[in-house]
Amino acid sequence: MSCVPRTGGVRELAEPIARKISVIAIESKWATRFVWAAIIQGGLTVLLSIFLLLGEMRVLPMRVSLLISATVPGIWIVLGYFAYVIVGVVGMAVTALFYQYLEVNLKRPYGGSNQSLAWLHLILSNVGILATSWLVIYAGYLTAVATLPSRLGGMGLTLEQAQESILGNLLIPITFFAVVTILGISLGGVGYVLVYRARSGEAS
Repeated sequence: MSCVPRTGGVRELAEPIARKISVIAIESKWATRFVWAAIIQGGLTVLLSIFLLLGEMRVLPMRVSLLISATVPGIWIVLGYFAYVIVGVVGMAVTALFYQYLEVNLKRPYGGSNQSLAWLHLILSNVGILATSWLVIYAGYLTAVATLPSRLGGMGLTLEQAQESILGNLLIPITFFAVVTILGISLGGVGYVLVYRARSGEAS
């Protein structure tokens, strides 16, 4: 009886080992992509911050600090800004840790249709939070200016009038991109669970 193992048997044993070694040897490609997304969003946050700060030097028609302190819609500027920082920058960096844990620590790389879910997670969540938060900042700025008294350079509208004339036009795109953000995060979560469950199934 020959002691030489069949080629097919050796291949079946070698392929799973090779896959695991390849995952250990390299970093998670999806973690890298989300880290780059966080870096890009962080750079845009810096540019946005500089722009708002330059607004204090009359680059903008109205100082942002005045709008935040003197009007209710000015708070929308703050909320939009911090939403962008938390979700667009910190959220993307934390998401990279999840992908790193799954692909490297648990040795389970993304493949097949799960990669599509990861791409949708990356694209939709980043585009969505950028558009949503910046539109909220823009809407807050315009509405706050409109509610300022005319002696301060505003239109002297009531909050209800300003919301109807300005926010009404921006509400649909803000809602749309908010849904895009939530959809991207949800699809990413579904993909993560599918990959994790597939690994658990193989382990059992």
